[in-house]
Amino acid sequence: MSKSTSQQADKFVVRLPDGMRNRLTDAALAQHASMNTLFIQALEQFLDSQQRQQLLLDALAEQVKRLERASAPA
Repeated sequence: MSKSTSQQADKFVVRLPDGMRNRLTDAALAQHASMNTLFIQALEQFLDSQQRQQLLLDALAEQVKRLERASAPA
């Protein structure tokens, strides 16, 4: 399997609020990274945090069900 090139990668146009492109450029320069890399890292962090949040909510809901079953009159 060949690695995809920049030309073959999925593309997505994003409209940024005023000033955000400059902030992204400054952050990328400070980290010696491309704007694309910084953007992808931010998206990955967001998506990972959403997944972790859902796992925690699911675990909490399961614990609540267990507690409700344990405290229900027999």
